[in-house]
Amino acid sequence: MSGTTPRTNDGTSHPAALSLSAFLTRLIWVVLLPLVAVSAWMAFDAVDGIRNDAEQKAQQIADNFRDAIDERLSLRIAGLQLLAASPLADDPARYGELYRQSLGFREAFGTHVIFADAQLQMLFNTRSAFGAALPKVPRPNGRAAAPTALETGKPAVGDIVLGPVAKEPLVAVAVPAVREGKADRVFLTPVETARMQRRIEAVTLPDGWSLKLLDGVGQAIARRGPAVDDPDAPVAVRRVAQSGLSPWSVVLEIPRSVHDKPLA
Repeated sequence: MSGTTPRTNDGTSHPAALSLSAFLTRLIWVVLLPLVAVSAWMAFDAVDGIRNDAEQKAQQIADNFRDAIDERLSLRIAGLQLLAASPLADDPARYGELYRQSLGFREAFGTHVIFADAQLQMLFNTRSAFGAALPKVPRPNGRAAAPTALETGKPAVGDIVLGPVAKEPLVAVAVPAVREGKADRVFLTPVETARMQRRIEAVTLPDGWSLKLLDGVGQAIARRGPAVDDPDAPVAVRRVAQSGLSPWSVVLEIPRSVHDKPLA
């Protein structure tokens, strides 16, 4: 009868012998299973490597853009320090000459120069003709560059403010004119956020990644890529590079939908 276990002459029974096809099938699985396991591990390791590479690249992009921004800030600070050290800043009768020197700064850096007193009254602004009536230097909601420079006697970089003369969003770099340990005048160069936006648009980013330059209160000075402003949004990678010269930070984000693509 089929399915019965063969018996020997002494009456004991033994399991039926494997057929050749069954034996070969088992042998194939014994050989293949380690290979399948190794392949699965290698695939997982490859995906993990891709993710690690992406995260390292994200930090590198953020760091490089932060460094580029800090370099431009430092150059403007150096230029303003030359103006602040000029003896022309000590004589109101020679402010016209100082104004003409400031036009040279504008030609070199592409941004205007404001000269203001301790009460933040603009004495001149190269955006306007010398001698024109001017408002006071505006104060942003966050860090104000001019008051900080006057209080500390050191260069300062501020947060976003609406320029009363330019009529557009700006960030300011300020350098005090210090005489005998006292700062009672200040030079500023306002940088349009549109200029920062052009800078960030020149950065090469993988598809789906986003890059932001934020001021000290978290307001976007410039950004590119999809916006991820919801703190509960599914962001897989967020890398931050803090400016060494300002309260600003560079933030790079990779959405989970993009980060997890190799697993799909």
